Amino acid sequence: MASYAPLFVNDNDRRWNPDAIVFNSNQVYGTPSYWVQTLFKESNGATFLESQFQTLNPNLADASVISWENPRNNKKIYLRIKVANLGETQLNLNISLNGFVSSDITKSTKTVVTQTSPLENPGNKMNVVTPPLSFTVFDLLK
Repeated sequence: MASYAPLFVNDNDRRWNPDAIVFNSNQVYGTPSYWVQTLFKESNGATFLESQFQTLNPNLADASVISWENPRNNKKIYLRIKVANLGETQLNLNISLNGFVSSDITKSTKTVVTQTSPLENPGNKMNVVTPPLSFTVFDLLK
């Protein structure tokens, strides 16, 4: 974890906030901060791509696009779209991928911190929703 202190916290003795990994006598789990750090770590060494993100309130949302190689999936190359929704309401997005050609668009996924699911109706033009106060990642196989 990149500069994250303290990293661990006992669930029964929380003196510091935020912490990344919580433990007690029964379980260990990552906080949302931990999972965001993990998503960024996975795409270390990626190439940032030119993109446009248009919103009515740029203080409540931001996005970036990268091309990255997934070492856990036979080094397949993905287009990764990261979206941070800082608002109290869901964010409806229209994603348009000009010039993007996928080898298997059906394997695309959507990750809302700690929950990965298949991306519904993936393609070069998509309408997607991100929950309030969330960090969402869209992985599209190149």
